[in-house]
This record gives sequence, C-alpha cells and structure tokens, in this order.
Amino acid sequence: MVTCVPYWDVSYLVAIMFTLGSMVWIINGFFVWLPLEDPRSEFPGESLVGGGVSAFIGASIFEIGSVLLLLEAINANQTACFGWAVEMELEKADASVVTMVKPNKEDCTHHHANRKNLVGAGGSRPEHSREANDGTSSRGKSFRWMPSLMELRTHYLRELGFLASLVQFIAATIFWIAGFTGLPGIIDHLSQSVENGVYWVPQIVGGSGFIVSGLLFTLETQRKWYIPALHVLGWHVGFWNFIGGIGFTLCGALGPATTDSGVEYQATLATFWGSWAFMIGSTIQWYESLEKYPVERARGGNVQTNHKG
Repeated sequence: MVTCVPYWDVSYLVAIMFTLGSMVWIINGFFVWLPLEDPRSEFPGESLVGGGVSAFIGASIFEIGSVLLLLEAINANQTACFGWAVEMELEKADASVVTMVKPNKEDCTHHHANRKNLVGAGGSRPEHSREANDGTSSRGKSFRWMPSLMELRTHYLRELGFLASLVQFIAATIFWIAGFTGLPGIIDHLSQSVENGVYWVPQIVGGSGFIVSGLLFTLETQRKWYIPALHVLGWHVGFWNFIGGIGFTLCGALGPATTDSGVEYQATLATFWGSWAFMIGSTIQWYESLEKYPVERARGGNVQTNHKG
C-alpha cells in the first residue's frame, strides 16, 4: 500500500481520495469535539476557523472522490482485464507439473493498464476490446465519461454498484453545501432558521445518502441479501461507510439543538466517530484497489483459489 502507487487507475484514486477526506474529517473532529471534551485544549478560532475550513476541505475531497467513484462504476464492466496467463512449471523435487494461473495484464484494454493516460486509451491489444461485450468502439478508447440513456435504462440502473455510486455522488454533492456554508464568515452570519436550512439539512440529507450508499455496497457483495459477506473486502468497505453515514447524519439531526451543551457534545462526537468509520472503510478500499486480481494455483490435481479484492 505504501510502495505501489498506480496513479493511472481510477479505482486507486477513488480509494486515496476517500482516505484523505476521512483524515481531514478526523482532524475536523478534533477541532470541534476536543474543546468540549477538554476545554483547556481550546485555542482562539479553533471551532469556527479550524472546524469550518477543515469541514469544507473534507467535503470537497469527498465530492471529488464521489465523481471518480461514479466514473469507476460506469467503466466497471471490463471483463477483458481479467484474462488469464497459464504457466507450466516443472518441479525438480518430485517431477510433478505445477500449473499457475495468473492475470494476463498484457491483454487488458482497461484504462488502468495504460500508465501514460488516466482516462484515455487502454491496453495495446484492441482486438480484445470491450466491443464484443457491450458494443463500444474497438479503437482502444475504453474509458467512458457517461453511459447512453439506453444503457442507463437497460443496464446501469439495474446494477447495485452503479446505483450505490450514484447515490454516493448525489449525497456528497448535497453534503458539500453544508461544507461551504460552514466556512467562517458565512456560518457565523446566519440566523438560526437559515442555518438550519442551508447547513444542518444538507448534512442530514447527505449523511442519509451515505447510509443508503454504504448499504447498497454491502448488498452488492452478498449472495443473499440477508447473509453478510464477511469474507469479502468490498462488504467491509460498504459496512464501515454505512456506519460513517450514521455518524454524519446523527450530527446533522442534532445540529439545530446544539444550543444545549449536551446535544452539542454528542453532535460533534458523532462526526468524530463517523470520520473514523469512514477512515476504516477507505483504508480497506485502498488495499482492495491494489489487490483486484484473483489468483489460482493448481498443484497435484488440487486447485487453490486466493481471491483478493
């Protein structure tokens, strides 16, 4: 995770953006919650300036990550990336043949196979393009900015992964409004009624969207909707984002009553533990983005499968 930096891969960039955003929100939690927990640690402008600016930066990073996440969902159906290369090895010890099956990245036409172009041409073999799968052009231009209306109706709107990404994007966009209106110079000049409408309500709606998105991502990984897929990394990503969404929603719901010190404490604390939940999910997503290929190894007639990602 430290030495591998596939900056040309949108999946990796999504994970990094959400990880960075979660880190900023954790810092924000210290700015707004710690002074209530330990008043001796407070310094001038900590909650208003430190909390307001960090919230705006965190919301903006989440918005960028959500845009990339939606682009990733649009380009998710890339079966050509998972071609297999078969290697035969002869072990000297017992003269048995070992068959190793591993990803053949040379046959991949997805954008992440091209280190020179983030959103342009894919791999170097257009004959393996996605045209055979979904009718796109075989000119090597495998990255798509948006699907057609026909594809939306017949394919994307029936995929949980795309719906989760779409909900995440809409939620992050609404949530960004709260990040903007929470900046110093804006939030401290609003009446209570206006503050409720342009600051707390976007937090409630955006946080609720994060809950729905996280839930959809977990359901996507489950064979049956009521059985958690604890062995799948993607399930844990969705689960922790679901928990983080609860924290952010709870903060917004308690916000209009923060004139009470006890309510204010719980609201800021909800942002703090919700940020840590997002951090856990984002870190797992970061790891998953680097381990996207399953590997099978056959030895002596026994096949071992190690699915990563």
